Amino acid sequence: MTTQDHSVSTAASASTLLPTADVIPLPTANSKRVVSGTFTQTAVRKMHCPAGQTERFFWDASSLGFGIRALRSGRRSWIFQYRDEHGRTRRIVLGDVSSVSLQEARSAGRHAAAQVAHGGNPSVERKKKRASDTVLELIEAYLSHAKTRQKPRSYKETERHLRVHASSLHHDRIESIQRRDVAALLERVAKNSGPIAANRVRAALSALWVWGLQTGLIEADTNPVAFTVRQPEKARDRVLTDAEIRVIWNVTDDGGDYSRVVRLCLLTGCRREEIGGLCWDEIEDDRIVLGVDRMKGKLAHEIALLPMISAVLPERSQNAEGCVFGRRGTGFSGYSDGKEKLDAKLTKSGAKMPPWGLHDLRRTFSTRLHDAGIEPLVIEALLAHKQQGVAAVYNRASFREAKRSALMRWHQILAGAISDEEK
Repeated sequence: MTTQDHSVSTAASASTLLPTADVIPLPTANSKRVVSGTFTQTAVRKMHCPAGQTERFFWDASSLGFGIRALRSGRRSWIFQYRDEHGRTRRIVLGDVSSVSLQEARSAGRHAAAQVAHGGNPSVERKKKRASDTVLELIEAYLSHAKTRQKPRSYKETERHLRVHASSLHHDRIESIQRRDVAALLERVAKNSGPIAANRVRAALSALWVWGLQTGLIEADTNPVAFTVRQPEKARDRVLTDAEIRVIWNVTDDGGDYSRVVRLCLLTGCRREEIGGLCWDEIEDDRIVLGVDRMKGKLAHEIALLPMISAVLPERSQNAEGCVFGRRGTGFSGYSDGKEKLDAKLTKSGAKMPPWGLHDLRRTFSTRLHDAGIEPLVIEALLAHKQQGVAAVYNRASFREAKRSALMRWHQILAGAISDEEK
């Protein structure tokens, strides 16, 4: 039996790795017609589609199912051919002969043969992979789900983390994401935006993957976010001194929206969104009333409209409606830009202040009132915190007068700090 006959009989004896074309004799370097089925680099260079034919298959006798498909156009591709569980002939492309080496292609063919031997179907799996969703498509589906379940502020943060911070993953296939990809992303976020931002992005990605696994949009059974590094966070405890309060008050005297928001946060102890989204119809003759839909704790909140607060509010025009702040009455949104400009003014004024944020004003409000001996329950009511334990069930008092008195005490403290010229 010739070498060629032996190669064909060996291929025919295989149940799954069986090319549909005969083994083609391979020419040697000296062009003698020596029958050989083993690919070499020299032989591969001479394998082309003969004139007058549309394609020609060449099969490697040393690797069943592994071969070359040569087209009339001159294009040549490494291929692997096999029979699936139903006995149908399947074929996958392993790469172009001009860009993938013989060694690499043969290794890929052996890997595919191992898959078939273990019951796999490389052709079907490849099609499924090509049809799999990208990370961005998963994010879009998740955000539609999250928007109906998260509070507006939480949703906005989730959207920012997934759309902006995780943008480097958007065009990757879901199944291709590895733990090292997520770890590298989180490292970049920690470097550029800080450890807290990195941890929030990590939490958003983890929730995204868990939801994808639960809904079946992710076929894999692992979460690449799991076991990635969580950055250490330092507890926030910044309380402003009188001197710092005075400097901030002095540089927010320009009447701009951000300056007014800063002053009102300091005067009321409210969260920035509560002030930034303040509407004209929430301002009554003697109080500001924030509805449940605007409050984090879903409890209506009243703030006494004291003189210092009234003085900071912009003058209301006759037909004013909608939100107090924002270009078109849609609420204030330029916090980052506003803070950056305010910090620049602080630096220009010669003030040397450690980093601070708007939430530090709220913490200062609470701390200084506790120091002044105000009843903790009243302070919690001023902060619009939900009461805990028995008080949450039985204490339905609005604390209206107590809150008014406590807020007046705070304004006395502020007035003293602002007018004090001692350094």
